[in-house]
Amino acid sequence: MEDTTRENRRLVYEIVMSKTVEERFIMCAQMYEDAKAIARAALPPGLSREEQEREIFKRIHGDYPEVIVNKIY
Repeated sequence: MEDTTRENRRLVYEIVMSKTVEERFIMCAQMYEDAKAIARAALPPGLSREEQEREIFKRIHGDYPEVIVNKIY
């Protein structure tokens, strides 16, 4: 689904690309932390810290770390 006009996509691209590499890296890192916070908010209560981190990883990356690693290697 495409709900953004070409002009708006171009404008966002220009704004992002006008930032330094460091600024873009920080933006990316913040978006990742935001995604983790959203995923954490949806977790069931009572999970250990390790279980939380595994579930957050799965929600963001599509599977558990060891499964992803096995697909890569």
